Amino acid sequence: MFFFFFFVTAVILFGILLVTAFLSFLVRHSNHSSKIKPKKANASLCAVLGSGGHTTEMLELIKNFDNEFNMRIYIIADTDTISEDKAVAHEKSRNNEKFVVEKIPRSREVGQSYFSSVFSTLNSCRFAFKLIYRTRPDLVLLNGPGTCIPVAFAAAFFDIIRLIDTVIVYEESICRVNKLSLSGAILYYLGMVDSLIIQWPELKKRYPRAIYIKDFKEKST
Repeated sequence: MFFFFFFVTAVILFGILLVTAFLSFLVRHSNHSSKIKPKKANASLCAVLGSGGHTTEMLELIKNFDNEFNMRIYIIADTDTISEDKAVAHEKSRNNEKFVVEKIPRSREVGQSYFSSVFSTLNSCRFAFKLIYRTRPDLVLLNGPGTCIPVAFAAAFFDIIRLIDTVIVYEESICRVNKLSLSGAILYYLGMVDSLIIQWPELKKRYPRAIYIKDFKEKST
């Protein structure tokens, strides 16, 4: 009975992902450009922070936006005890009080089996859907941690059905030279992001729909 429930759940989840991916190409990618500049005065930015180098890379990326996004939303895994302190320190250095740190369950812990991660990912998606619907960010920035998958899925879904209008950008880690990370590969093949940025030209040959970072900067200026 347990395996039957698991099989049905996995099939339903896979079907939803495929439908979301298909609609992303038909609806989202036809309406969004590669520009990430906000189109309104009170724009909000949502960034998913991960442990270790992910958070450092993300905060370095966010520094490029200055005051273009007056509201910052940081999403971290509920077991991450370091990223919150870094986000708070970053915003205090800017003398900015318009930010919040939100926590959702981690979709997959280090060393967790892929079998059990199906259920933890579903639980994470439940929290991500509520969070994205409540905050309705104009820009979602992702760069690799597993927690970004439920967030990307929720943002893409609500954008498809036009409950929110958001742009999703994924920047692959600089340490990924020959192939995308698991998170990057999932988002690339499902087409749930508007722009997937790579930092090495070698990756462009393997992933032609990805955008080399130098080309992206030229389009965004």
